[in-house]
Amino acid sequence: MPASPRQRLSAAERRKQALQAFLAGMDLRTIAQQVGYADASAAKKAIDRAIQESIAREEADIDELRQLEVLRYDRLQAAWWSAAIGKDRSHHAARIVLECIRGRSRLTGVEAPRRINLDAQKLGDEILALMEEMRAEDDDG
Repeated sequence: MPASPRQRLSAAERRKQALQAFLAGMDLRTIAQQVGYADASAAKKAIDRAIQESIAREEADIDELRQLEVLRYDRLQAAWWSAAIGKDRSHHAARIVLECIRGRSRLTGVEAPRRINLDAQKLGDEILALMEEMRAEDDDG
């Protein structure tokens, strides 16, 4: 039978208490005894789960904030769009529209950095190092 909402809340609260105790420097065996886990291993699992839940909440908060900011850019761009491209074009309005486009691109990942092949970079560094060694040997020889 699945856990009831009360049991889930109790388990979440215990995980939170275990994490707080762990962050305060308490050892796992003591945490298990104080919070009510069977042993140190169970306390560690609860702490790991509490950390993962915290990370997931933060990521969800960031995604929500990102969506809100994109909507703000959309609204601001819509307000200035006709002034930027209309008959009496305004350079000021065009700059605002372009900033909205840039900001939205940054938030949505359209302006994501290009990937660098780290293996190729490492190989290039090794070749340069070998060339330096060869030059040094030629200078010494």
